[in-house]
Amino acid sequence: MKKLLLIILMAVLFAPVSLEAKKKEKKAEVPQLQNYPSATLNEYRLHGGNVVVQGAFIIPEEAKGEKIPQEVLDQLNGRFTVIMRDYIVRKEKTSVIEFKNDGTFSMNVYVPYPMQMLVYPMGTVYACPGDTINVTIDTTKRTKEEAIKFDGTGLGGEVTRLWKQIDEKYCKSDWSNKVYEKGPDSLMMWKDEQVAQLDELVRQMNNGLPELAGCSPLASDIMRTHIVAMRLQHINDYYMRGEDLLRKDSTFNFEAYWQQYFSFVGPRAKYLTDNPLLMIAGDEFFFNRIEFQQFRPLQRRVMVFMPFDYDPKIAEMIAQEKQVYSREFNRSAMNELHDKLHISPTDFSAQVCKLRDFFSTIKWHKDEHDTIADDFAATMTVITHPELIRRAVLAYRDFIKENEIKVVEDKPLTKGDSIFQRIIEPYKGNVLFVDFWEMSCGPCRAGMLSMRDEVEANKDKPVKYLYVTDDTPEHCKSFLELNNIQGEHIHITRAEWGYLQEKFQFTAIPFVVLLDKNGKLRKDVTVEELLNE
Repeated sequence: MKKLLLIILMAVLFAPVSLEAKKKEKKAEVPQLQNYPSATLNEYRLHGGNVVVQGAFIIPEEAKGEKIPQEVLDQLNGRFTVIMRDYIVRKEKTSVIEFKNDGTFSMNVYVPYPMQMLVYPMGTVYACPGDTINVTIDTTKRTKEEAIKFDGTGLGGEVTRLWKQIDEKYCKSDWSNKVYEKGPDSLMMWKDEQVAQLDELVRQMNNGLPELAGCSPLASDIMRTHIVAMRLQHINDYYMRGEDLLRKDSTFNFEAYWQQYFSFVGPRAKYLTDNPLLMIAGDEFFFNRIEFQQFRPLQRRVMVFMPFDYDPKIAEMIAQEKQVYSREFNRSAMNELHDKLHISPTDFSAQVCKLRDFFSTIKWHKDEHDTIADDFAATMTVITHPELIRRAVLAYRDFIKENEIKVVEDKPLTKGDSIFQRIIEPYKGNVLFVDFWEMSCGPCRAGMLSMRDEVEANKDKPVKYLYVTDDTPEHCKSFLELNNIQGEHIHITRAEWGYLQEKFQFTAIPFVVLLDKNGKLRKDVTVEELLNE
C-alpha cells in the first residue's frame, strides 16, 4: 500500500514537470498575416489598360512664362524613359518621354495588369490601368531626393505616394556583412536570423503599420505583400552568392543544404509565395531570384520536346530513362517542391516561374512552331490559377501574331530609326556588328576584350565592328587605348541612347545587333555566316 501511495505521489509531483518539458519542446508557432487579404481582388482589377504618366519641370520664379530653349529640350528628350516589365511572360517595353516647350510631358503607357514601373532615371511608380501618375521635377532643389516628387490618382497614385517611405523603412537590404563569404554554417545562421526578423515584421503588420493607417484596403495589401516579398528576395540573394562560392567544393551536398535553407518557406507560403497578390505587388527581380534559387527544381534539365507524331527513336530514349517528357518533367518538378519544401503543387509563384521559363526559352526553338505549341501545352498542364492561364494564352497569342503569322505593317520612321541610320550610313555594304556598351558595365568591357582576336582576324574582310556608347571619348580613352580595342568607336548623347533603347527595346547591356551586307537586321546568325552569304 505504501509503495502504491509513493508511486501516486511521485506521479503527481513530477507530472507538472513533464508537462512543462513538453511545452518547452513545442515549436514556436509561425505567425501569419491577419486580415489579409483585406480587399477583394476581383478579376477586372487584374486586367490591363493604359496609365497616363505626366509631369513637369518646376522652373525658377524669374524664368516662368519663358519657353525652354530648344537645345535644352534636345538634351532632355530621350534621356528620360518609362520601362514596363511584364514579369510573368518575360517581356518589357521601353518608351521615351518627350518634353514639350513648356517643360511638360504626357504619355499613355499600356500595362497588362497593375504593376511597379520604372520612370528612368527618376524612380519607381505604381501603374494601375485607368489612373494617372504625376511626376514633378523641381529644378530649384539641389538633390534628386528633394527635386523629384511622385503623385497620382486612384490606386496607382496612392501606392506610389507610399512606396518610398515603405521601402526606406522596411525593405532596405543590408549587404555590408557579406556573411555568404564566411561559409555555409554562417550563411545558415544568418538566414535563421532573417526569418526571425520576418516573423517579427509580420507581427508588426498585424498590429498595424503607422505608414498604412488610413490607406485603402487594396493599397495596404499591396504594400504588405511588397514588404515580405522584398525580405524573401534578399534571403534568396544571399543564397545565390553563397552558392556561387560553394560551387568550388565538389564534395558539398548542395541538395541537402538547399532543402534546409529554404525549409522556412513552406509554413509561410500563404503570404510568401502561394499568394495571388504577388501578381500586382511582386516584380521582375523578385520572381527572378526565387525562380533560380528557391524553385530550382523547376529549371529544365534532362527532358525532350516531343514531336506531334510518334517517333521510335524518342520512344527508345524515354524507355531508357535518358530523357523525360516535358509534361512529366513539369509535374515531377512541382511534386519535388512539395516533397522537399512542403510547397503546394499549385503554388502561385511556382506557376509564375513555370510560365517565365516557357516564355524565356521560346527562342531556343526558333521557327519550330509545332514544338513551341507542344511545349506551351505541356507547361499549361501545371498552371491552375485562372488569371495566370488568361495571361499565358494572351501572351502566346501575341507570340503567334508576331512570329508565325508574320504580319507586315508599314510603320513610320522614329527618331531612333533616324539616329541608327546616321550611325550605320558610313559603313553600308559591310556586315555590321553593333555593340551597345558603357564603361560602367563589366560584362561589356569583358566582351570587347574577348572580341579582339576576331576583330583583328577580320580586319581585311567586309565587316565592321561598331562600338556605340553614351560615355564621352575622354572617359573611354584609357580603357580603349590600353587594351588596344580596335573597331569603330561611336559616341552618342544620352538622349540619342534613349531613342535607340526605344527602337531596339533593350535595357540591359551589352546589347548586340547584327546587320547583313544589305543593311537588314538578322538574328540567330554569326558574323562568319553573314560573311559567307
